[in-house]
Amino acid sequence: MNNPRGVKPYKVIKDFLFSAVNKEFFVFLFFLAVSAGFWFMTVLNETTEKEIPVPVQLVGIPNNIVITEPLPDTIRVVVRDKGFVLMSYLHGDIIKPLRVNFTSYARGNGKGGIAISEVQKTLGTMLYASSKIVSIKPDKLDFLFNFGMSKMVRAHIDGIIRPADTYYLARTYMSPDSVKIYASQAVLDSIKELFTESLDLVGFKDTVTRDIPLKKIKGVKMVPDHIKATFYPDMLTEKVVQVPIVSVNMPDGLVLRTFPTQIKVKVVVGRSRVDAIRAENFSVVVDYADVTAHPSDKCNLILRTVPKGVASASLEMQQVDYLIESLR
Repeated sequence: MNNPRGVKPYKVIKDFLFSAVNKEFFVFLFFLAVSAGFWFMTVLNETTEKEIPVPVQLVGIPNNIVITEPLPDTIRVVVRDKGFVLMSYLHGDIIKPLRVNFTSYARGNGKGGIAISEVQKTLGTMLYASSKIVSIKPDKLDFLFNFGMSKMVRAHIDGIIRPADTYYLARTYMSPDSVKIYASQAVLDSIKELFTESLDLVGFKDTVTRDIPLKKIKGVKMVPDHIKATFYPDMLTEKVVQVPIVSVNMPDGLVLRTFPTQIKVKVVVGRSRVDAIRAENFSVVVDYADVTAHPSDKCNLILRTVPKGVASASLEMQQVDYLIESLR
């Protein structure tokens, strides 16, 4: 906008705002606002249905009681009334939390609950007389409890844990690895282990930590209800060790000699453990019972012992020449 010298800025703005075109625009906006207001008032005056969330609280729980299956923290109540009444329910403080007293609704078998008809009656006292309750979800409000019976149970990770190619899972650390559970005695006796929600962790190369929730079991309270798991991948590398061949199950007075007397074992192991892999950690044997059961010019080799942490191990050859001699 050009501003000739000597013309005050506010006058330029005033002339722009009150030009003929802009006057027509402001008149349009005014009538649009009035129309929207009338439409909004009409909508609010119509009878409709709205879902209203109502918080639920279980109160008066004795100190020696453990709630193993709580009430839902919120119920959904569909109410029919005029729009402006429903808006007051949603945005005002007319609807109070539904307070369920433990002593009034607990039964001696470790179960408790309040009938939906009673819930509807209680909610009816909070609503205006013109309002009608159409439905309540969920359709039952039950809870389970016990008197502190518990036990520790081992937790396991459920899912697929697979590092990237050329890596392997060297170690997994879980905290905690066991969880305290509270339930009825029959349920406690039936639970031997716990599992996490399914976890898919594929293609990772660096240490990964995940907070994993445990799978819920109805009527069971878990403390804690999740575990923290840390996965340590390690890059794979190859190593070859020379391992002596030993004969086993030999009768007295006989000796079995192999040619060669040692065999190469190729192992795939994490880089962090490669220096710890030694020949004495392996055992390669010839079983005399197998030799006599399957006579041949060559005997079969068995890789009997492989140290922990080895991803794979294989013999250079599966058979070697042999000779059985008498010591007498």
